[in-house]
Amino acid sequence: MSGKIRVLIVDDIAESRDNVAKLLRFEPDVEVVGMADNGEQALSLCERLEPNIVLMDVNMPGMDGITATTRITSRFPNTAVIMMSVQNEPEYLRRSMTAGAREFLAKPFSLDELIDSIRKVSVLQQQTRRVVTEVQSTHSSSSSLSRNRKAKIFSTFSLKGGVGRTMLAANLAVAIRNRNPEKEIAVIDGNLLHGDLGVVMNATEQKSISDIVRNIHNLDRDLVSDILITHSSGVKLLTAPPDAQSGEQVSGEHVRQVLQYLISMFDYIIVDTRPSFDEVTLTLLDHSDKILVMLTLELTAIKGAKQYLELSDLLGYDHDRISLVINRSTLQAGIPIDDVGASLKGEILARLPDEPMLVMRAVNEGVPVVQSAPSSSLAIEIDRLAQSLTRSFEVLDVEDSNLMTQSNAAQKGLSRWMRPAIRKKAS
Repeated sequence: MSGKIRVLIVDDIAESRDNVAKLLRFEPDVEVVGMADNGEQALSLCERLEPNIVLMDVNMPGMDGITATTRITSRFPNTAVIMMSVQNEPEYLRRSMTAGAREFLAKPFSLDELIDSIRKVSVLQQQTRRVVTEVQSTHSSSSSLSRNRKAKIFSTFSLKGGVGRTMLAANLAVAIRNRNPEKEIAVIDGNLLHGDLGVVMNATEQKSISDIVRNIHNLDRDLVSDILITHSSGVKLLTAPPDAQSGEQVSGEHVRQVLQYLISMFDYIIVDTRPSFDEVTLTLLDHSDKILVMLTLELTAIKGAKQYLELSDLLGYDHDRISLVINRSTLQAGIPIDDVGASLKGEILARLPDEPMLVMRAVNEGVPVVQSAPSSSLAIEIDRLAQSLTRSFEVLDVEDSNLMTQSNAAQKGLSRWMRPAIRKKAS
């Protein structure tokens, strides 16, 4: 770690501030740069001192810790908040996490608990900055990939496992194919270490992206086409490597080269990603036209979604590229969906109902729900999502085509208008 972790302590009780400062006094990698007794003062000090970590009390007069945390995390992306409170209740934890806090410490806490939280959150912040740098470095290569592209890429993503990314990717691909039988649809398993898309779609052929990577220097359209597996729906499937060791041999540059061929071969590409910020996942997300951030009504899933949305702001992603999909939305979890949307400040594009037995049977049989139970509530909602996604991009394509036509017409009109003048000048 380069330099010390700069810490700002915010608490309306002076004795509490002093006690925390004393706990940190002898930590060689931590420096207390300031103290505040309310939320307004904390915002002012964050702007002036640029701390890495804010230790924030929840209950304070004036602007409370929850409100201050929301404003700090939105205005100062390089500052992380650790919440402190004597109220160690689920409601306070939920409100703190949805406001953007990285950790929650129940008072009284020990020095070990405090310093462990500070160091863990500091490492997380450094990783986030690294990810931003890596993604920004891929923009130059992505610009060449976008030229002459045909396919629209939809990715399912979550930083938490078990929220239904793979289920949605498989069903969404088939649903789009069912609605658009004249279109070419592909689905990619981007979870290269532990991908299950092949199992969910009952792919029995032993072909995967590893076969493409082994021939990366002789890559052409025919080779890529031969490696794709044809699903019973007509969707083409590119599966993950057979084991994690093989998956580690696939780099972000390999994936970019594969995408270069796929986007010219297909109309829509659905990507199932890995719950990570690794190089491959970042490459896939950076080239996606729509990122479907999956979450369930669990605090850990909401926290992961908020973390990704904060990162996307740092990357400068257009908000229109990112939408929320709530899975198991009918499950009684104690967190209202509208509160989730408000706290994440994101568009909830779909709310998928909870049908565990139906999903389990579909996975075990290797037949997506939209095929095995097309009249089920889950299949209907996924079909609506497929319609919404494809319709929105078809409208954009028509608008782009009209603009191009108008531009060409304007150029022709200008040319006709200029021609007589040119001839007159020549004569």
